[in-house]
Amino acid sequence: MNKPLLLFLCVCLVGCSSTSTTTVPTTIQENEQEQIKPRDLHVVALGDSLTEGVGDGKGGYVTFIKQYLEQREDVNEVFMKNLGKRGLRSEQLTDVIMNNESVIRKADVILITIGGNDVMKVVRSHFLSLTYELFVKEQQMFASRLDEQLQLLRHINQDAYIVLIGLYNPFSSAFPNIPEMDEIIHMWNEGSEEVISRYDRTLFVPIADLFEGRDDVLYDDQFHPNTHGYERIAQRIYEYLQKYDEWIGE
Repeated sequence: MNKPLLLFLCVCLVGCSSTSTTTVPTTIQENEQEQIKPRDLHVVALGDSLTEGVGDGKGGYVTFIKQYLEQREDVNEVFMKNLGKRGLRSEQLTDVIMNNESVIRKADVILITIGGNDVMKVVRSHFLSLTYELFVKEQQMFASRLDEQLQLLRHINQDAYIVLIGLYNPFSSAFPNIPEMDEIIHMWNEGSEEVISRYDRTLFVPIADLFEGRDDVLYDDQFHPNTHGYERIAQRIYEYLQKYDEWIGE
């Protein structure tokens, strides 16, 4: 082999070796930097006594969710605003939203529990003349209000991930004269899920099965969850959230 050709091959080999040793580590380092970027999360919880945490005394499912989120490597700190109010019905939720626009505007995740008191309103108003049709009529009005409230939330905050938690049935022991209550709760949840599915970046979380035949998850009033019940709700919410990457944002 002549000297010019030998010199040319040596230069090529050195050049290739240099390129391979500098490019790969840089790419790995950049990927690692992209993966490890813990961020702050702003979470707003709206709704009734379940969001307030009645029956627990420690903040209910909202407190558990905060703990689960802060254990994630991609989350630095969770700023939680709990706007839950015992007895809140869907017709009152709009005012809560409008009175807290500034907080909702900053939210990355919005959690909602609503509807249980709407069901109770039917029971109390027509206790001696309850029919399945009464619940259907009330659910339709509830669904219409829910749709308007989701539109309002989207007007205030286009990017937040909205999570609607379904109803469970605590009525069986309190109202044994309404054997159709499981069917009513199922119908109500189906309607709510259909409404929220019309919007992007939303999630419906069913929890009815967590309470079926389980007195150990209810508080002494046999209506609200106890600490264990709220923990199960939070676990289910977080389990569903983990199925989607988009909720964490950017």
